[in-house]
Amino acid sequence: MVIPDLCSRPIQLLYLSSIYLFLIVPHGVSVSFNFNFSDPNTVNENITFEGNAYYDNTNKIDLTKNSATSSLGNSTGRATYNQPVPLWDKDTGEVTNFTTRFSFLIQNTTPDNFGDGFAFFLSLYPSQIPQQADGQYFGKYLGLFNSTTGMNASANQVVAVEFDTFLNQIIDPNSTDRSVCHIGIDVNMIESTSYQLISNSLFVNERMTAHIEYNSWQKLLSLSLWHEANSTIQFSLNATVDIRNLPANASVGFSAATGSSIETHQIFWWSFNSTLGMKTLVSKDKNKINVPLIIGIAVGTFIMFIVVGIFIYHLTKRSSIKKIEEIEVIDDELIDYEFEKGRGPKRFPYSELVDATNGFGENEKLGEGGFGSVYRGILKDENIHVAVKRVSKDSKQGKKEYISEVKIISQLRHRNLVQLIGWCHGHGEFLLVYELMHKGSLDKYLYSKETLLTWPIRHNIALGLGSALLYLHEEWEQCVVHRDIKPSNIMLDSSFNAKLGDFGLARLIDHNQEVETVAAGTKGYIAPECVLGTANASTHSDVFSFGVVLLEIACGRRPIMPQKDQRKVSLVEWVWDLYGQNALMEAVDSSLNGDFIKEEVECLMIVGLWCAHPEKSLRPSVRQAMSVLHFQANLPILPPKMPMPVYLIPLDSNMQFYTTSSEATSSGVAKNSTKSAPAPSSDSSWLLKQQLRTL
Repeated sequence: MVIPDLCSRPIQLLYLSSIYLFLIVPHGVSVSFNFNFSDPNTVNENITFEGNAYYDNTNKIDLTKNSATSSLGNSTGRATYNQPVPLWDKDTGEVTNFTTRFSFLIQNTTPDNFGDGFAFFLSLYPSQIPQQADGQYFGKYLGLFNSTTGMNASANQVVAVEFDTFLNQIIDPNSTDRSVCHIGIDVNMIESTSYQLISNSLFVNERMTAHIEYNSWQKLLSLSLWHEANSTIQFSLNATVDIRNLPANASVGFSAATGSSIETHQIFWWSFNSTLGMKTLVSKDKNKINVPLIIGIAVGTFIMFIVVGIFIYHLTKRSSIKKIEEIEVIDDELIDYEFEKGRGPKRFPYSELVDATNGFGENEKLGEGGFGSVYRGILKDENIHVAVKRVSKDSKQGKKEYISEVKIISQLRHRNLVQLIGWCHGHGEFLLVYELMHKGSLDKYLYSKETLLTWPIRHNIALGLGSALLYLHEEWEQCVVHRDIKPSNIMLDSSFNAKLGDFGLARLIDHNQEVETVAAGTKGYIAPECVLGTANASTHSDVFSFGVVLLEIACGRRPIMPQKDQRKVSLVEWVWDLYGQNALMEAVDSSLNGDFIKEEVECLMIVGLWCAHPEKSLRPSVRQAMSVLHFQANLPILPPKMPMPVYLIPLDSNMQFYTTSSEATSSGVAKNSTKSAPAPSSDSSWLLKQQLRTL
């Protein structure tokens, strides 16, 4: 083990103490796994099979009998993760957020004869298939309930997302069409709390991908479902679920059943990620834990932390922080230490990254910016496709961005953030290794005439970006202000899911604080108060950028564009004018050809205007914006004309304004000298509109 030598012996002692405390005090490790069912040993070690479910050694698992079995009827099976998954903490009350994704195929053997379906479920641990009162109930209850418990919510602790292919006219949604199945969310009973009807021809015999997500703050369980052939989300569903009504530690997996009607139910891969971990205690004697000794050591270590911390403060002041911010000398071990705090990325040998990118060959270059270039690469030992950011040797700003990403993104973990895999600094190079986003950045699709992003994909991207921003602003231990939210920094994975990247300008602050720094970002996305010098960057300025991107997604045009019609130069101004005329649909991207859900488009644009409000105090938080985007709160009522921020309100009838001087500093930021300036028009919003067009 390498102990970081951070200029002082006390820091080494503190480092060792923290490791020791970590080993003796209970801690949580969040549950995360990804199975492709290609390795029998991995399957046997991690998956528990019940009933007729089994692993068939062909990279998939069968939940019920398959065609090789003589009788397919009255078959029930479950495949579950063999460890308990924590859903909520009895001591702290903390509730998990989780996401799971899997690929499946429901295949019927007889045309027009479907039965019966399967479900992803969370229930008592260990999993146990209930005894069936009669063979006909095998299919009806999907292996989750029986005739006694199926309609009795008080008898169960089960939450399930069902993929039901057989119409039961008593308990299933009101339909008499046997060719229609449904997806549904079940809470403690087989009758779905929320459901959506689907034609069997679109659902059965089609390889599908399902994405299920639980948001503990909203108590919202949501499902997205699409064909793997085109990766466009076709079906979605959500329901309010309080997961605290389930056991604290639950069984998670799949359950399926058939009755007299038959089909097969197969799972091809499965991933699961949660934010809450099982509490563990590392001890040499697993059968005997000396609690008083642990408490004594923990208290002693805590006191030592305080003493050493005070000593370090007086000895070093803030020397290590100054080294990072000044960037005069890059301290390798200091950077390594920052990465180690993230407990995820690793340091790569320079030679390995040279080999992975074919010597940083031009054919592997994905893009180039002011900081340097990005290259496609393959880590041959792990067979992982990556993107390698290579900071320009002559770019001091690039080195600052490198340090910023060391300090920030290495510590963040969220499904809608680009994952940092590792780093390398040596041979005069500064390299960051990220997961490769196969679809590239959002801007390449929004403004491309060759590739069309359908509305479901756009809507999902908007929600994914909002989820990432909510995590950065409110859900992590510190607030992260990104400062450069724009389509070129929104990356898309192979399924067109949005992942926010490029944290070179990001800053860590305490919650509800501002970043004391010069204005930064990209023209068109910088909040007016930052450009005009009346406020520093904050979550409010990030929300402004978020609002502009929402409008771009709906309208398919950039925030500032030369136009003969001056009203259309600024995207925000143009859409706001249409809002006042009750003509928002005129702004929708014409390439969609009307193929969108009007209510979703309208909601996205109104929330975009709300977020891009010129007055920062009237912008919503990301949490408020997301509540509206999820249709959990009413649309805001905005003024029919784009208003002015308070610092541009006229002082008197002569139209004198308080505003910042137009003189700029060498850094391009307006000086904070206040003066009055006459407006050349009786239109009180004239000055603001001119400023917005130059942001």
